[in-house]
Amino acid sequence: MKDLSFIMPRTPFAQAWSAIGGLEMRIGRRVVKRESLEHRLTKISRAIEYAKSQITSAGVEIEEKQDSEGHAVAFCVDWRQAEDSKSAREEVERFATYFKTLGLRLIRYETQPFYDVYPVAPDKGLALLEMLSELRVKSGVLYLGDSKMDNSAFRASSVSLGVVHDETPVQSLECDYFVKFECVPDFLNALVRNDFQFSPSFPMIQINPNHRRRH
Repeated sequence: MKDLSFIMPRTPFAQAWSAIGGLEMRIGRRVVKRESLEHRLTKISRAIEYAKSQITSAGVEIEEKQDSEGHAVAFCVDWRQAEDSKSAREEVERFATYFKTLGLRLIRYETQPFYDVYPVAPDKGLALLEMLSELRVKSGVLYLGDSKMDNSAFRASSVSLGVVHDETPVQSLECDYFVKFECVPDFLNALVRNDFQFSPSFPMIQINPNHRRRH
């Protein structure tokens, strides 16, 4: 859900990236953007200007998500650092009401003290399929995710692995397997040692009993 400027410096080993919930992808040097995006950006700019001008609670932040040309295409309203969380929550909910009148999409993350605002509904599964098509990859895809926003990508992958935090609503994840957040480094090391072949027998892997696997 982050933008390319955030993702790419942290993943120099990668050859392709999908950013901002699939609104922009980069494959090698080629940039691919979601269709019908540009004419909706004026509403995003208006929403950002409104939110910044109306903030009164200390600790409420607006984090812009920019495309590769520097245009704001989405943003996050974050009140994790708010001095008065109750007042901040009331304020950001007033913002949310205005954003909805503009026809923008709000993405919430269970009880987390932040939400994202998008011009169109992000779809990680669609983005994954488009990227695989561009790369001409038809199978052998392992996908890791940690929220229900990843469900469409879980369904589009060969093996889906949910990363579990303390507050993760595991019942909402449509993945094949689970791995605890603190065990992810061990899992990645095991994957490398196994020549990048996933195995459900890895000691840190748990089967998701609530999801019918396709394998």
